[in-house]
Amino acid sequence: MADAMESLFSGSYHPVTVTEVNYLEAELKHVRFEGDFSASKRKFRPGNVIEFRINETEFRHYTPSLFDHGRGVCDVLFYLHGMGPGSDWAATLKKGDGLKLLGPGGKLKFDINANDHFVFGDETSLGLMQSMYRAAEAQDTTCECLVELDSNHIAWTDLVDIPIHPVAKSPKGKAVTALPEVDCFLQRSDRHKTAFYLTGNAKSIQVIRKHLVNSGITASQIQSDPYWVEGKTGL
Repeated sequence: MADAMESLFSGSYHPVTVTEVNYLEAELKHVRFEGDFSASKRKFRPGNVIEFRINETEFRHYTPSLFDHGRGVCDVLFYLHGMGPGSDWAATLKKGDGLKLLGPGGKLKFDINANDHFVFGDETSLGLMQSMYRAAEAQDTTCECLVELDSNHIAWTDLVDIPIHPVAKSPKGKAVTALPEVDCFLQRSDRHKTAFYLTGNAKSIQVIRKHLVNSGITASQIQSDPYWVEGKTGL
């Protein structure tokens, strides 16, 4: 199956080389890929994903924290949770590795018409938040990032170069600690001119999305992309 897909999309693959590897924490790995993206059929929009073949049968999507067509540079922040083939593959990446990158693409993309931006996610969303925040900053709009983290990962927000507000995951339920922060944002923002991007755990996304809709946010303002859900090795 993977061979057939690679053959089908052969014209969309870009040879890349790993040129930098940095561990921000033992489970948080920054990797830089460099190659020629000039043949890419789509220009990157923050929120887009790229794809790698991780073994003989499977592919995985990742959200870049940086994708620069002109320079031929793509940065990804990998969460090495150790609970699936994608994490295992990312853990092996080292400087000098040659790979094939597919993309960019996907359904999530930065809304250039919004006055404000709100990004929700978890450990898997930190790279996305970097990309979204920089895009908003470049067009002189605001971007608030709210991240739901395991309690031992709260300090991770200090490791990325943008302001991110963390809340600890709760045993009482998905996004329980995030909802009050969402309400605070809605009270101080122009909610009807805000774009909302919901990522990370599928069940947390459902909770936040329902809360936003019940608070008067229209469906057209909300973009969602679940990166994972319990019981599945990848979405």
